[in-house]
Amino acid sequence: MPDAVVPELDHLVWAVPDLEQGCALFASLTGVAPATGGSHPGLGTRNALVSLGPDVYLELLAPDPQQDLAGTGGEWIAALPAPRLVAYCMRGDLDQVAARLKHAGIAAAEPRAMQRTRPDGVTLRWRVLTMGSFLWGSTLPFWIDWQGSPHPSRSTPTGCTLERFAVLSPEAELLARQHDALGLPIAAEGGAAPGFLACLATPRGPVWLTQ
Repeated sequence: MPDAVVPELDHLVWAVPDLEQGCALFASLTGVAPATGGSHPGLGTRNALVSLGPDVYLELLAPDPQQDLAGTGGEWIAALPAPRLVAYCMRGDLDQVAARLKHAGIAAAEPRAMQRTRPDGVTLRWRVLTMGSFLWGSTLPFWIDWQGSPHPSRSTPTGCTLERFAVLSPEAELLARQHDALGLPIAAEGGAAPGFLACLATPRGPVWLTQ
């Protein structure tokens, strides 16, 4: 296996059943209003974004009412009773990630090319890699390569900072071993159920986001 570059946390995904209501809730909690991102064609979702510091951001992911939601991630999010953290994304070399997954015995899907167009007309293009068994709420991440597109944290509202992020599991020791095998610099901590915990420093004080 080639020498690996340590992957970096790219963004957290906070699923909200309604984008406008989710943005209003986040703004009321933090004092920072997320900016409209764009639509993900074919996936049934659209998003809004807020920076959490240099090269890391929060994605508010919601159903896109302009798309057919049947069988999409948007349909799943629409059924959620309340907003929740559902995933996190690491930034890294996808070839190295695929090699690490194979070495750890974890099946990976083929990298998928994606894109969306910002409200200012700039089109972002990137590739993502997921485990073959990836589901929203999975305690292992998905990975991204921005392929030279401008990172969203540099063009989204500032004022919030990610102070702490951890992945929770009833089998924290096993999860920690998986993190080590994949080179993930992410805390794995004990919890009654799988989930995520993020603390944001905001203009209105600490705000916790959970699964």
